[in-house]
Amino acid sequence: MASHLKGVKKSTLTDNMRKTLCEYKIEHPSSSQKDLQQWVQQIFDLSVSQSTISNTLKRSSEYFSKEKKNSNVKRHKSAKYLELEKVLYEWFLQYQEKVNMTGEMIQSKAKEFLQKMYGDANSKFNFSIGWLEMFKARHVIKSYRRFGESGSVVMVNIEYALPQIRAILENFDWKDIYNMDETHLFYRLQADHSLATK
Repeated sequence: MASHLKGVKKSTLTDNMRKTLCEYKIEHPSSSQKDLQQWVQQIFDLSVSQSTISNTLKRSSEYFSKEKKNSNVKRHKSAKYLELEKVLYEWFLQYQEKVNMTGEMIQSKAKEFLQKMYGDANSKFNFSIGWLEMFKARHVIKSYRRFGESGSVVMVNIEYALPQIRAILENFDWKDIYNMDETHLFYRLQADHSLATK
């Protein structure tokens, strides 16, 4: 209530005033607390003590140092070899539909590109699992199921090939014909999951 009395000046700085005061102090580093007190009086029509000025500057310097420290923190680690990553990603896009991509393939190709692009000087760089995960995150690469049993067949090809398959099977006894699902050759089957961008 007292602040609304006629002739009594406010003596409380708002956050915006504090910020403006600090910016002024940065621009005029030689200003004394008395100078700043007079500046606040003149700009904001506010009567504040020198201790208020001192406390404001102290708190603000702590705030600005924290801000500076936080701005130096890397939130997303960027790639060490940007050109290498660009080439590696282009290679990945070119081959993702032709072969089942694995993390080991990406790491191996990255080492190969490192050697070709940067020589022996950087050959000790470790393309670790952590690096691989960051590479995948930066380029939105995920693991997808490539095909199921039904998705692995192109029906147009089947319609063309089925009569030929039947003609070949006529040369064999039924006891010598097996469904591939019943064989033990699945250990040689290509993986049905692959890393891809889509």
